[in-house]
Amino acid sequence: MNRRSAGSDKSVEIIKRCRAQRGFSLLETLIAMTLGLMVLAGVLQFMSRLVEGNTTTLKVTRLEQDVRTLMDMMVQDIRRAGQFPEAISDIGVPAKFVMDQPAVPAIDGQAFYAGQRGSSLTYAYREADGKLVSGRFTHDAKAGTILMHTGTASAPETVTDPAFMTVTELDFQAALAQISAGDMSMSVPSLQIRIVARLKSDPTIERVLVDRITWRNPVASP
Repeated sequence: MNRRSAGSDKSVEIIKRCRAQRGFSLLETLIAMTLGLMVLAGVLQFMSRLVEGNTTTLKVTRLEQDVRTLMDMMVQDIRRAGQFPEAISDIGVPAKFVMDQPAVPAIDGQAFYAGQRGSSLTYAYREADGKLVSGRFTHDAKAGTILMHTGTASAPETVTDPAFMTVTELDFQAALAQISAGDMSMSVPSLQIRIVARLKSDPTIERVLVDRITWRNPVASP
């Protein structure tokens, strides 16, 4: 019966121990690195899309807020068109009412009439002290902005940010409701305002806002 020597058993044990401790081969390491990079690339791509989506959402939200703020500002000022302090006391004196009332609002330079449309609105009103204030909103199609001219300013002011959004449409549409007050024929003007704006950085993102206002004071005709 053959027996292994003690030295032979130790050699086998050392070889087994070395094989158990030799770690990964170069091929195994390369495969592991490749799989790791693929997973990392997927995570980075997902994060990139997530950040891009959040950025777009923020821009759309700001676009909506800017258009809403613009509309509110226009409505607030235009609603005062035609008002004057003497309106109540003059209601029974047609000639004085007509004389005291500010100029009739105009779209694209023409006085209001039902169904009229245009991209420029001119109006006037008197403040409590009787001071006459004129105003105008105009669409600058070339620059993609809206211009506001009020009071005694010598030049119109750009009220939209051309670096952020492009206003592609500003539309005013007039309507008139006829009423009678004694010897006077009166009309109550109302106005529909439509604003269309796009993101400067992404013209495919567009927002449309429509609002309607009615003049506080009627327009009298002798």
